[in-house]
Amino acid sequence: MSRQRATLGATGVFAAVPKAGPTERSTAARPDRAGRAPLPFWATTAAKKQLRLLAAEHDTHQQALMTEALNLLFRKYGKPPIA
Repeated sequence: MSRQRATLGATGVFAAVPKAGPTERSTAARPDRAGRAPLPFWATTAAKKQLRLLAAEHDTHQQALMTEALNLLFRKYGKPPIA
C-alpha cells in the first residue's frame, strides 16, 4: 500500500502531491572511502557517548579513534596493523 502526501491548496481543499522520484546520487565513490568497508557493531549508549567526548577532547574524529583501536587489537593478537 503506498501513501500519498496531501497539501492544503489555495481553495482550502486538500490535493494529493505527486511523489518525488529517487534523489540523484553520485555513483562515484568518495575518495576518502576508497578501499574501505563499513564495520557495523553494537556498543552501549555510554560507550558511544564516551567515544564522541574522547574525539572532541583530542580534536579528532571518531573514525580516527576507532582505526587506532582496531590497529591496537590487531597488534595484541599478533596481526599487522592494517586498518
